[in-house]
Amino acid sequence: MIIPKRLCYNNSHYKLDKNTKTLVLNKEYHKQLLDNAGKFGGFKKITATYLGDILKVDNFKSPFAVFGRLCGVPMPVLDEKYINAGVILEPKIREKIEESLGSHLETYDAKEYNYDYFKDNKFFGGLPDGYSKEKNLIIEIKTTNVKNIENWEKYGLPKNYLLQAQLYAYLMKADKYSIVVLFLEDDDYKDPASVDINKRYLKNYRFTLDIPKLEDNLKKVEDWYDKYTKLGISPEWNDSIDADYLKFLECSNKEEWEKLYCKWVEEGKAVPKC
Repeated sequence: MIIPKRLCYNNSHYKLDKNTKTLVLNKEYHKQLLDNAGKFGGFKKITATYLGDILKVDNFKSPFAVFGRLCGVPMPVLDEKYINAGVILEPKIREKIEESLGSHLETYDAKEYNYDYFKDNKFFGGLPDGYSKEKNLIIEIKTTNVKNIENWEKYGLPKNYLLQAQLYAYLMKADKYSIVVLFLEDDDYKDPASVDINKRYLKNYRFTLDIPKLEDNLKKVEDWYDKYTKLGISPEWNDSIDADYLKFLECSNKEEWEKLYCKWVEEGKAVPKC
């Protein structure tokens, strides 16, 4: 069993203040993060997936957890089946999109760009799923359970998905973006490589970028980033939303973390790599 690695621990790199419900960075570690901001060993840049949490677009989002990721203390993914499905099926979906558009989609290799196509941007980074230069169009690709169709058709796509695509469209100076969603059956997650996407519902949601509205949101995110990274103290945690993450953060050493992870495996909460 492979236990996810971590480099930072409670009472060494940070402490948890239960009175204020905040994570407080150790002074030396805080200085290291500030001195190397945006680089290895420093505060991470904000990727598109963080926007929804920082702006708290729904009651399940956690600005506290984002602060931890920016500090290099991310909660590991306990079950990668949903991520794996997306990674495996994304190339097949991209082919379908190119056929439909009649246009080549530029993609950005994670290793080549070190997971950041926007290195010159101080705050924001990441990798778009696809970009049509010919149509000046950003493409974001998602996989989700077929059970979400009714809600998404009725109430629209999750706001955090919209923000992700909007950020990349803005950074690429594209005025349009599409979120292409493949809806999967429960069993598809067991062996995504064998899924015939021609037999699944594939939907393209098209949008025009509202630049003033997005710029207002990005200013809020930048202000949030400046405030908390300079302070070295997190936003307040939520006892319910952040419950598992707090257990992770409470570990003071490798032994405590391994014990917690094994407990999560026994409970079925974590699915380890072999």
